[in-house]
Amino acid sequence: MFVDVLLVCLIFRILNVTVCQDIDNYEKLYNDLFNNQYNPDLKPVSNGTKNMTITIAFFNLGLNHFDEVNGILSVSGGLEISWFDNSLKWNPKDYNGISEMLVSKSVVWLPQVTLMTDAQQLQPFGANCLLKILIRHDGFIYWTPADIINSKCAANIRKFPYDEQECSILFMAWDITWKTHLQPASIPYNDFYEKKHPDWNTKSVISRQGKVVGNTYEFVFKIKREPLYYNILVFLPVALLSLLNPLVFLLPHECGERLGYGITILLSFVIFLTLASDKIPATSNPISFLIIFIIMVFVASAVITLLNIINVYLFYKSDYELKGFFKHIYIIFKKRRKNQVFPVEKYTVNYKNIAIGLDRFCFVLSYIAMLSFITVYFIVLQY
Repeated sequence: MFVDVLLVCLIFRILNVTVCQDIDNYEKLYNDLFNNQYNPDLKPVSNGTKNMTITIAFFNLGLNHFDEVNGILSVSGGLEISWFDNSLKWNPKDYNGISEMLVSKSVVWLPQVTLMTDAQQLQPFGANCLLKILIRHDGFIYWTPADIINSKCAANIRKFPYDEQECSILFMAWDITWKTHLQPASIPYNDFYEKKHPDWNTKSVISRQGKVVGNTYEFVFKIKREPLYYNILVFLPVALLSLLNPLVFLLPHECGERLGYGITILLSFVIFLTLASDKIPATSNPISFLIIFIIMVFVASAVITLLNIINVYLFYKSDYELKGFFKHIYIIFKKRRKNQVFPVEKYTVNYKNIAIGLDRFCFVLSYIAMLSFITVYFIVLQY
């Protein structure tokens, strides 16, 4: 028993000595690197005329939200930034095999990589990030600041809700001397930790040089909206109402709900137009095809309501008999059996006959119009 206790104490003693030696080696390495006239305000280049190369890679943690009304893309993600600092090199053999070390970002020179498409505040990316910096013995430094990126992105809602958006997240090496260049890493984009969004699908992310070659680099997000919600909530009710609207001409004139039926459907289109317009930007170019479709069926519904009022007025007008030209026009369009002969002089035509005939004509015409609007809407979405 005594031997076991002695053995345990000996093991703890050895571990304690090893840990203390490692701490001493890290402290010695830290002091040698940063207490030997190292200045974090100076760019780590041996010659002030040389260019500084910064390698960046973007890792995407997921799309948070796309505000198409205000034109803001919100993405959780960050950059893996690396560069070379010749003054922060050491031989691992001199420090008990230590090949890398984590330090605070305040003691090391940092590149001013700025998000140029920031929708809130223009500042160096990761300015508020508290993550430490990794320094390797060969002088290469790695920093992975992460944040919620709110980038400006103008929405193209022409095909809403079947729209696809292309948003660019542009980074720039903010250097007044224009001698700090950005270049992509071997794997410039990583979506391994990306979380799927319920309303948007990320089709692709393209990394490429910005317009200012060397100093800028951008990551272009191509996202596609899931249209099911808007199809069920907006398009399907509008399409059904547009097909129900012409049925007003089949209701009997004696039915007191004939005018109320048409006006109710007309007001329903206004509600769906308001619902759709709240979800898209208030812009004149481009205008959403869905908004145009709702406006067209709304105008058609207004015309149907007007014709319905005229027909009701004609139906209850006095039994004044029409003669001459109007009588002949009505008889021509009146359906008769084949080879049936009927004396024109004995045929009586009044306003009630006109109203009934107009009901049939308007019913067919309005159905053709509504079906045409729906067909054209689906055709234009293909282009």
